[in-house]
This record gives sequence, C-alpha cells and structure tokens, in this order.
Amino acid sequence: MDKHTMHVLKDVSAHKEAIIQKVRQQIQQEPYPSKQLWPYRAMAVMITCSILLFIAWQASKPIDHVTTEILHEEEKQSFTDLFQTEVEGKETTFSQFFQIADQLQHRENIKFYAPLQGFEAMQAVAATMENAVHLIDPENLPFKSNIQEVYAVTSDMEDGSLQKQFQFSYKEKSLTGVDRQYINLTVTNVNHNPLINYKFSEDSQEEITNVGLNFMNPLYYRTIAPDIFFAYLYYNYDEADKRIYRMSTRANEFYTYYNGYVYHIGYQLNGDQQEAQEKMVALAREFIPHLN
Repeated sequence: MDKHTMHVLKDVSAHKEAIIQKVRQQIQQEPYPSKQLWPYRAMAVMITCSILLFIAWQASKPIDHVTTEILHEEEKQSFTDLFQTEVEGKETTFSQFFQIADQLQHRENIKFYAPLQGFEAMQAVAATMENAVHLIDPENLPFKSNIQEVYAVTSDMEDGSLQKQFQFSYKEKSLTGVDRQYINLTVTNVNHNPLINYKFSEDSQEEITNVGLNFMNPLYYRTIAPDIFFAYLYYNYDEADKRIYRMSTRANEFYTYYNGYVYHIGYQLNGDQQEAQEKMVALAREFIPHLN
C-alpha cells in the first residue's frame, strides 16, 4: 500500500461527501412530507448523518494505526543491521559468583562484534530488545561519562537458538585509555531461570545482599571485595587491533534474572560509596523494566 493510497483512505472528508450525497438522494426519492411529519423526518436524517459520520470516523482510525506500525517497522533496525563488523575475541564475560547457576561461562560458536559508539546507538540496540531494558540517560548518571558504547557477543544455546549478550557501557576514560569510573550493564537472554534453585543466605564474608528488584524478584548486590577471588569481568575494545578483550578487576556488582534475561551490572564510582550504592540500586531498578 503506497502513501497516496493510504492518504486517500485516511481522508475522512471523502467519507463525509459520500454520506451527504447518500442523504440527498434519499430525500429526493421520498415524497415531500407533510408539515406534521417533517420534524420527525428531519430528526431521522440528522441521526442518520451523525451515525454515518461516526462510522466513517471510526473507519479511518485503523488506517492511522497501520500507518504508524508501518513507519515504526521501517525505522526499527535489526541486530544484523546494527552489528555488521565481526572482530577478534576469545574470552566472554559472566558473573563469577553465579557461574554455577547460569553456566554462562560455557558457550559455543561465539562471535564478537565491534562496539557501537554513542547514546543513540545504545538506544537503537535497546529497541531491538523490545522491553528488555530501559536505558539510563547519561545526564542522570552519578558521574560524567565521556564514552557511551554497546558491545554485542553472540553464541548458540543448547537448543540451537541464538544467545545475544549486550554490554551497555558508560565510562569516564582518561586520555591514556584508563577507565576511571564506569557503569556496565550486561544483558543476556537465557532459556531458564538460573535463580530458581538458588538458595540465598547472606554471607558476610562475600558481602552478598538481596536489595530486591521488586516484592517478588531478587536483586543481589555484591560489594567490592578486598581480594580478587571473584573478579568482575567486562568487555573493552582495542581499536588498533580490532579486538575485544576481557577486563578482570574488582568492582561492585548487581545480579538478577527477569523475564527471560540475566542482568549483570558492575560499577566503579568515586566519592561516598554508600551514597553511590543507593544511587546505583535505583538505576539498576530503572534499567530493568519490571512490575512493582
């Protein structure tokens, strides 16, 4: 259906003209009414016109809806539209603390793609994920990020379906390329809930707490550990070598499962850490669209 055809179908004035002509024909075909019956005939004509106009108006609404859907589909990009450059890479990221539960350290047919730069690119990727993420505006971050980028790594799941892992990164990089402050929000689709059999017990040694995504779903928080027994892993990119490599460091982490996705968030922020944690709990809940 071309734009001209849709415009004609949407033109309510065409419906109105047809209705007027129809009413005129009906009046001309009928004998001139007596003065006694004229008010009733006039009322009937007015009601008929109103009903027909209402039907014509309703008939135009689905066309608008279809037009909106077509335009939306034209603007929406697919994964292959966005990530076209495959690059070198060997090691994938996952939560070392929850790796027994989600098994994300074991993947096959892994492919790495060059990260996309800028918040608009992050929004385009988020749009391909339907309602899996709600991106955080850089203006609402607790630090000023000079880098916004999104990574993509794909693999095959046991049932043969495609697994996509995205890392949405906000970073404050120094001129030498060091990540001074950052928030990495990693999202991976999975075919089972890894936390369904997970028995949570607050462990002071590992400093794991459940801050809660909502009243039913957990959101586990692990404070930065003094040692590196359970390291935090995230992706970085070497532009010169066209290679994605894995960073291993200490960081504060969030972890949860919701509606088909594993969410793993890591951050390092300067300043008061208690204040940073409170802000990050709110941001994590904002990033993960969930029912309260």
